[in-house]
Amino acid sequence: MKKSVCLCFILILMLFRAGYVTEGAKYGLLLWYTSVVPALFPFMVLSGMIVAGGGISALMTPFYLVLHPFFPLTREGCYVLVSGLLCGYPMGAKTCADFLREGRISQREGNFLMAVCNHPSPMFLLGYVYPFFAADAAASRLLLSVYVPVLFLAILAKAVYFSRRTVRKAPLDRRTEGLDSPKSRQNSSADETILSAVEVLCKIGGYLMLFSILIVFLRHMAWIPAWIRMILIASMEMTTGIREAAASRAFPVSGMLSVFALTFGGFSGLFQTKSVISVSGSPEAEGMKKNAGLSIRQYFFWKLLHGSLSAGLFYILTYGS
Repeated sequence: MKKSVCLCFILILMLFRAGYVTEGAKYGLLLWYTSVVPALFPFMVLSGMIVAGGGISALMTPFYLVLHPFFPLTREGCYVLVSGLLCGYPMGAKTCADFLREGRISQREGNFLMAVCNHPSPMFLLGYVYPFFAADAAASRLLLSVYVPVLFLAILAKAVYFSRRTVRKAPLDRRTEGLDSPKSRQNSSADETILSAVEVLCKIGGYLMLFSILIVFLRHMAWIPAWIRMILIASMEMTTGIREAAASRAFPVSGMLSVFALTFGGFSGLFQTKSVISVSGSPEAEGMKKNAGLSIRQYFFWKLLHGSLSAGLFYILTYGS
């Protein structure tokens, strides 16, 4: 009842501020069309075809040999980590959820990977973020601020999810050793892979539009102090938050806020991640969603910690250089 009343109030507000809604929807759609689709769609299709074709174990052997002595990752887990790093939000989380449902990785490994595998891609960082601060910050400073804290997160996540107490209480792993190409994905065609990628992109686009509308409303709330309004906008959506911080605050405060928005991902990124780790529709799909077992609350904690560490490291690198 309360939810329905709130939604009805929002609907009335949108009717009286239709211009704000149109402006936000246009911006969200433009951002999705010009930035998200070109950056994610090719990677999503190719990644799906690589997984369906098998051979992940062979491809990931070099990464496995380097990472496994330090972190409890299988070859499939290494693929999740690499794809999340290179492809950017939310490919890491999507691949992690897919592999967990298919039994390629264990529950503990899936929880561990959710803490460390979902990041902005280096291409986005250098292509979109760096130009805002090219006159003040070196690219290496931005890269270090974003990716060095991942090592600390990995050490902490290993202690949390692979401690002796956690291992004793955890259920049996769902992963079958030696399973390189499960039947659920073995026969996936290119058409099915493309359709799956389009479905995920539509979910991402919907959340981008909704949060872009919210940001337009926040911009027009003059009664909110400017610095609070800027922080709220930065926490809503990553790309908008970076642009707002660069335009409204002097360096290095703008850099710290941008790095935080970049690594936290914004609440839009949080909802996008939730949408790609969940399967909805049929009763069977609902069962799959429950069996995946990836906690969005834990993910929120890890991203908040990552954002805080990155902002602090950026401050240290700025004033220490």
